[in-house]
Amino acid sequence: MKHQHKRTVKLFALAALSAVSISVNGQFTITNPLTTKDLTGIRVGDNAYLTAATGADPNGAGWLRLTEAKSNQKGFMYVTQGFPTTLGVIADFEYKDWRNVADGYYGADGFCVYLFDASVTDANFKLGGYGGSLGYATYSNPAGTTGLSGGYLGLGLDAYGNYANNGENRNGSAPANTLTSGMLPNAFVLRGPTSATYNNSNVYLTSTPLGDRSGTVDAIRQRNEIDYNTITATRPADNIFYRRVQVIVTKPGADYVVTVKWRKENQSDFTQVMNYTLSSSTYPIPNNLKLGFSASTGGGFNYQEIRNIILTTPGNLRVDSRSDSYFTCNERTSPITFKIEVTNDTDAALNNINFNGKIVDENNNLVDTSKFKITSLSYNSGFTNSNLPTSNFTTNEINGVVGLNAKSSGIITVTGQYFKKGIGTNKSFKMVSNVSTNQVTDTDPTNNTASSVIEVRKCSVISNPMMPAYSK
Repeated sequence: MKHQHKRTVKLFALAALSAVSISVNGQFTITNPLTTKDLTGIRVGDNAYLTAATGADPNGAGWLRLTEAKSNQKGFMYVTQGFPTTLGVIADFEYKDWRNVADGYYGADGFCVYLFDASVTDANFKLGGYGGSLGYATYSNPAGTTGLSGGYLGLGLDAYGNYANNGENRNGSAPANTLTSGMLPNAFVLRGPTSATYNNSNVYLTSTPLGDRSGTVDAIRQRNEIDYNTITATRPADNIFYRRVQVIVTKPGADYVVTVKWRKENQSDFTQVMNYTLSSSTYPIPNNLKLGFSASTGGGFNYQEIRNIILTTPGNLRVDSRSDSYFTCNERTSPITFKIEVTNDTDAALNNINFNGKIVDENNNLVDTSKFKITSLSYNSGFTNSNLPTSNFTTNEINGVVGLNAKSSGIITVTGQYFKKGIGTNKSFKMVSNVSTNQVTDTDPTNNTASSVIEVRKCSVISNPMMPAYSK
C-alpha cells in the first residue's frame, strides 16, 4: 500500500479519573482513563485528540483517538510521568480499531505502543516514520527518517501488514515463510531500540501472526483480529469487538523478557500471544521509561482509539475495577454492574487473599441501602476458592477470602440497584475494592485498591448509560 506521509512515601497526582502513585522503593501505579476532557498527565500531538473534548463522545465515556477514519492521518500520545524499570512494568490498555466508511484497503495501518527513555524531553521528542513504521521505526519518506526518540521497544498492532517487513527503510523483516506477499497483516510485531546508527535502529525482533492465515493477503486483512472489518456507523460495542492488551516486561535474571497477552470480546481470560527475551547486554534498559502510543493511516484507514491505561509493577497481587456504566440517571431506578479483576502475579498459589468491596459516596461514607443496594455477587472459575457472599446483602460492604493459582486472575461480578433520587443529581458514588494477603510479601501496595466511579446525572430524555467506567 502506498502511503503519502502520512518512595514507602506516595506522590499522588489526581486529575478527573487519573492517578499516579510512586514509592521511593521503585513501586508505581499510573492510571489514566482518557475518557474525559482532561489532558493532565499526557501529551497529545498531531491528529490525536480526546473525543470527550470535542463532543464526539460524552464526557466520561470518551477515548483517545489517535487517527480518524481518514487518509493520511497520524497521531500520538504519551504519559508524561516516567517510571522506574528496576522491577519491570505492566502496561494494560483497551483499544478500538474500526471505520464507518469503506476504504478499499480493509483498514490501515495500525498503531504502536512504545516504551522510550524518560530522559527525552518534550521538546526533543520526535516520532519515527509513519505509514508502515507506525510512528516508531525508521522510514523512507523523507529519506533518513530516524526512529522514535529514545525508543526502547515498539510493539506494533499491525492491521495492514507493513510493520514486520523491511520496506520503507525499516531494519529487518519477519521470516519469509510468515509473510504473505511480503506483508504480515493482523499481527503483533516487536521492534527494538532506536540507535544512533541508522541501520541498527528499531530492528525487527519477533512477531505473532493472529487468527486464520489461509488465503490471500486481503483475505487475512478482512478478518476481525487487530481491527473490526464490518463498516459501522458507530463504534462497535464491547460484546461485538473488544480488545484489551497487557505488555509485561520482567527481569527474571540478567535479561529482559517481554510478554504480550490480550483478551477479546466474550472472553474472561487473557491469551498469551508473545514471549520474547532481550539480551541485557545488547539492549540495556534505561533507568526510567515512559509509555506512549502512535498510529497512522495512508490510503486505507481506521479510527484508532485507546483508553483505560494502567501502568504498574509485575510480580505482585493487584486489583482492577470496571463498570458497565459511567453514569446513572437520578430520575429512575436502574441496575449497575461492576466487574472486579483480582490478579495473583506472584509465583506462588494463594488461597488466602482478603477481599473487601464497598459502595461509598463522595466523602467515602458507606452508602445506605435505601439509595443503592448490592443485590448479587458471582465469580468466575479463575478462583480456586471463595467464601464471598452471593446474595442477601444487608449492607453495601462485602468481605471475604478468595484463592488464585500463581500467575492467574479471577473476576468478581457485583450487581446492584440505584434507587430513584437516591444519591442526588450532580453527585457520584463508587465501588471501592481492596485486596491483601499475608501469604507472600506484596512488593507493590500501590495497586491493591481500585475504584469504579458512577456519576448521578439529570436525564431529560431516556439515555443509554451502558458505557464502561474506569478504575483508579
